[in-house]
Amino acid sequence: MSITEILGKQSKPLLTALGFVLVLLIGVIDYLTDPLFSSLMLYLVPIILATRFVGRSAGILIAVSSALTWVLADMISGPAYPHIIIPIWNLAEKLGMFFIVVYILLRISKAEEESRRLERERKDMLSMFAHDMKNPLIVAGGFLSRLISGKAGPFTEKQMEYLKLMKDELGRLERYIKDFLELSRLESSEYKPVPAPFNMSAALKMRIEMERIEAEKKDINIEFRIPEDTAIMVNADAIQIDRVIANLLNNAIKYTGSSGTIIVNLIERDKDVLVQVVDTGIGIMEKHIPHIFDTFYRASRDAGGSGLGLSIARSIVEANGGKIWAESILGKGSTFSFTLPRYYA
Repeated sequence: MSITEILGKQSKPLLTALGFVLVLLIGVIDYLTDPLFSSLMLYLVPIILATRFVGRSAGILIAVSSALTWVLADMISGPAYPHIIIPIWNLAEKLGMFFIVVYILLRISKAEEESRRLERERKDMLSMFAHDMKNPLIVAGGFLSRLISGKAGPFTEKQMEYLKLMKDELGRLERYIKDFLELSRLESSEYKPVPAPFNMSAALKMRIEMERIEAEKKDINIEFRIPEDTAIMVNADAIQIDRVIANLLNNAIKYTGSSGTIIVNLIERDKDVLVQVVDTGIGIMEKHIPHIFDTFYRASRDAGGSGLGLSIARSIVEANGGKIWAESILGKGSTFSFTLPRYYA
C-alpha cells in the first residue's frame, strides 16, 4: 500500500511538491560542498521515494528536476564550460541514469503488486471454496443426525458407532471451515472492529465460568486474579475479544494435564489493560514460539485443530489496537498475553 493510499489521493500533489523541495535542498548542498560522488546518492533519494510511494509520473518529474538541478549546481560551482554541448551532454547522461533508476523501481513495484494481486485472488478463491463447502456439510450433518436418532430405522451397535464417528469428523471439518472464513474476513480490508467501552473483568469472569465445565472434566483448577474486585474498562469490540479469551482458555485446557492449574491475570496499566492466561501444561519448544501465531502453523503434528485459532486471535487483538504474544517453557507451561486500550470516561 502506497502512502497516497493511506493518506488519500489529495496527498499526491503535496508529496510531489515536497520531492521538489528536497531536490532544491540537495542542489544547495551540492553547490556549497561540491562533492564528487555523494551527489549521485543524494539525488537518488527523492527519486526513489517519489517513484516508490507516489507513482511513475512523480518519479519522472523528480528525475528531470534532479538532473537539471545537478547540472546547474555543477555549472555554478565548477569552472566555466567553453561549449554548451558539455552541459547538454551532462544533462542527457544524468537523465538517462535517473530514468534507469525509475524504470527499475517501477518493475519492482509492479512485481510486488502482481504478487499481492495473486495472493488476494488465492485467498478469495479459497474463501469461496470454503463457503460453498459449508452448506453440503450442514445438510450431510443433518441427515446423519436423523440416522443416529433412529428416524430412518434401527442400526446395529457397530453401525451406530461408525455414524457417530462420521458426525464427529463432519463437525470438526465444519469448525475448520468456519475458522478459515472468519480469518479471511478479519484479514480483508472490509473488516472494521466496532470498539466500545465494556467491562473486561466481567467478560473474563463470564467466559471462565463457561469454560470451567470442560476444565473440571480434567480436574483442572481455573483461578481468576485481579488487583481488586472492580470494573476494569477497555475500549474494544466485545464480541470479538470474547472469541480471543475463549480461544486462549480452550488451548490452555487442551494442553494442560489432569490436576493442572490455569491462572487468568487482569492487570490495569497506564495506557492499556493486560490479560494473561497462564497454564501448567506441556509448554512449547522455543523454536516454535515466534511462529505460533502464523496461519496454519502447528507446533506438533499431533496437535488437533485447524492451526487458525491463534492467527484469528492475533488479527482481532491487533485490529482493536492491542498486542498479543506468548512465553513458554517446555514441560512447565505457557503464558499467553494480550493488551487492549484502556477506556477513559
